[in-house]
Amino acid sequence: MKRKSTKLTERVGRNVAAQRKSLGITQEQLATQVGVEPVTISRIERGVNVPSLTMLEALAGELGISIAALLDEETPAVPSEADVITTLMNKMKGKEKAFVLAFVRMYSERNR
Repeated sequence: MKRKSTKLTERVGRNVAAQRKSLGITQEQLATQVGVEPVTISRIERGVNVPSLTMLEALAGELGISIAALLDEETPAVPSEADVITTLMNKMKGKEKAFVLAFVRMYSERNR
């Protein structure tokens, strides 16, 4: 079966949007994390703007996936809850990370 060709910009946009939504973050939050205006993320997701290699690297890093996954014809698999937590915690520093980890441990021990 022959697959329909999709423009690269649309594919990247679709993959960015899918991964962003699976992480539960807004376009505004992603924009802040990569240092651009929210309209830039909107344009990338709609396939209007072509992100630079530097921007692809920043997006992939913040979304916790590879650049290859952003370029892939298949939409990245929806990450598990554990993958989402890992991605979010990897962005935290010392005390924040320790607090969240202690909270999760305490909560899980309470609900056994």
